[in-house]
Amino acid sequence: MSKEPENTQIQPPVWTEELLRQRRKRAAIMAVALLAFVGLFFWVTLVKLGINVTNRPL
Repeated sequence: MSKEPENTQIQPPVWTEELLRQRRKRAAIMAVALLAFVGLFFWVTLVKLGINVTNRPL
């Protein structure tokens, strides 16, 4: 078995301006996709309920 060095530390990543730009772009795309997904669920719910949503007993 090999021994690992005792002072091994994980170095934090160096964020360049280009990497930060790519990260923001991915985050924006994910936000739009999430909103579209939520909107799709809302629309499908309204379509499935249809006019019956107003004819229910209170």
